[in-house]
Amino acid sequence: MNSESIPVEIEMNEGKVFNKHHKLYIFTIIIILLIGLVIRFYDLTDAPLDFHPTRQLYSALKARGMFYENLESATEWQREFAVKQWKIQGLIEPPVMERLTATVYKLAGQELLWIPRVLSILFWTIGGLALLSLTRLMIDKNAAIFAFLLFMITPYTAIASRAFQPDPLMVMLMIIALWGLVRWIDEENLKNAMIAGIFAGLAIFIKSVVIFPIAFSFIAVVLWKKRSFKLIVRNSTIWVMGLLALLPYIIYLVYGLVIIGTLQSQFNLRFFPQLWIDPVFWLRWNEMISKVVGLEFFLASILGIFLLRKSIFRIMLAALFVGYFVYGLTLSYHISTHDYYQLPLVPIVILGASAVFSKIISSLKGPKMLINIIVFGVIVFYSAINAWDVRVTLKRNDYKGEVSFWEKMNGVFDPNDSIIGITQDYGYRLNYWGWTAIENWMATYDFSVRQLAGQEFDMRVLFDEQTQGKDYFLVTQLSELDNQPEIKRILFEGYKIHQETGDYIIFDLKQKIEN
Repeated sequence: MNSESIPVEIEMNEGKVFNKHHKLYIFTIIIILLIGLVIRFYDLTDAPLDFHPTRQLYSALKARGMFYENLESATEWQREFAVKQWKIQGLIEPPVMERLTATVYKLAGQELLWIPRVLSILFWTIGGLALLSLTRLMIDKNAAIFAFLLFMITPYTAIASRAFQPDPLMVMLMIIALWGLVRWIDEENLKNAMIAGIFAGLAIFIKSVVIFPIAFSFIAVVLWKKRSFKLIVRNSTIWVMGLLALLPYIIYLVYGLVIIGTLQSQFNLRFFPQLWIDPVFWLRWNEMISKVVGLEFFLASILGIFLLRKSIFRIMLAALFVGYFVYGLTLSYHISTHDYYQLPLVPIVILGASAVFSKIISSLKGPKMLINIIVFGVIVFYSAINAWDVRVTLKRNDYKGEVSFWEKMNGVFDPNDSIIGITQDYGYRLNYWGWTAIENWMATYDFSVRQLAGQEFDMRVLFDEQTQGKDYFLVTQLSELDNQPEIKRILFEGYKIHQETGDYIIFDLKQKIEN
């Protein structure tokens, strides 16, 4: 029997802590699971403004449109408005989360924004349990507990995993795909190949950025395991994995690029290789990594590659890191400015860091009972501190006043008014809670990314083009208006103020100031 086929949990079983005490292992899993769920369900009904609200409200608008499309109890104008807001949103990823949410809305009989939050929590939790099993297969039970702990009880992921975004679902599918790949490594059969291929394909379909770590890891494993092009070509399970992994997204690409033709815009403003030679890019990328997984865990996880007992597992984890690195270079602007673009890194770092934790546990000297108590105590302390941090963060942020403000904005304009403005989240808050359409004036961020792509702007010309036929210019982001001094000058010197409060200014574009 080849030594490479010996299960890793047997190879690394030092007979300590969770490796030895199965009941303690199960009890600790339950404790971590319960704490992880409690902190995620805390403040469940608060508005989805706690984590990248622009992205969450984008999905909320789409889901509402899908729900209202056949909602008989809705008024005609509400149905038309909701469906229109859904249809005008650009196509980013397949609207799977939005369609699931709309389906549950229908079952519940009403639109409840905590429903997609629960779905995301569910997907993340399933992913955590899959990561627990994956880490146990690759390393041991001590590592598995540590992996589950990091995945379920860290402040960033606790809040990110509540978001109305496709990312929690994507991460879950990615982990299950890797779990299937590890099973295929130990036993090359059709079942394991199908598990790996189907879930890899679904993960890429849900959010295509995950193709980088998945593709690199799958290819590296196949090459290392077979080491022969002839053997690879003749292996039916490899073909099954590859086709299942690629087919869903290929179909989606054909649909988006050829049939409806709207997906092409999503490939614009993405690739900026000029950033690679900018030190600020690397510093910002480092900040994103530190924020999401912690720089210490990230560095430890790289060292953890060399602690894995099976060479093929070392190759697999190294390939996952290489795939993430290529992903970051490909989407250099977003990887250095959007922290949630690091979420595919989370299970990768946890796998490597868990190998380090397992090595530390196996090296502990002293009475076994004392070691068990200390290790369990450390886990409980880590859980309590992080759970409290999450609770404080969620408690501190109360968005009821924000929702109330935007609901009241519904009565500020007439239904037929044509509005453009500088408002939060591309106008999505006014769209969603104010049931009012507004065309977005680009923020400083939007101008910066376009200028990075070589676009130039004449602000006067652009302003005249964008405001043509509009009735009002609404500003609720007064600081953003200050960041665009030329637009501020055009508005204040060129147009009368229709209404002004401490929260917003409305310029009447039909009433110019005569110089």
